[in-house]
Amino acid sequence: MTPMRVRYQTIEFGDLDIHLRTLRDRQQFLDVDGAAEKLGISSALWPLFGVVWDSSEVLAHHMLDYQIGGKRILEVGCGIALASLVLNHRQADITATDYHPEAENFLAENVLLNEGNKIPFVRTAWEDAESDLGEFDLLIGSDLL
Repeated sequence: MTPMRVRYQTIEFGDLDIHLRTLRDRQQFLDVDGAAEKLGISSALWPLFGVVWDSSEVLAHHMLDYQIGGKRILEVGCGIALASLVLNHRQADITATDYHPEAENFLAENVLLNEGNKIPFVRTAWEDAESDLGEFDLLIGSDLL
């Protein structure tokens, strides 16, 4: 099996730099214990969580000056969680969710790279009936379909 390759990159938002560990490209795949396969994530879809999509950059830019005061925010289908990382820098009350079993690991690594506070993460699917997430004032997401 070929090792999964990652890349490190910095995305600039004016004076704010967000450092990211992402998959090198959409050809990467590593499901050693079959966790993704058990969740119904095929090898063709496996890497989609781990790259930066143009729409996620647009959302992150929008969150840079969005009025967040007093809001509890949920990023659904966060993937690499770029918007969550921008909001975390702004000290927002942000929780990230995704279905992919590796999303949480990449989020934790990226929080460390950006010297931020831990971002709560919940692995959940659209069809999950219950999640214990509670209520949110703002739901955000990009490229969800």
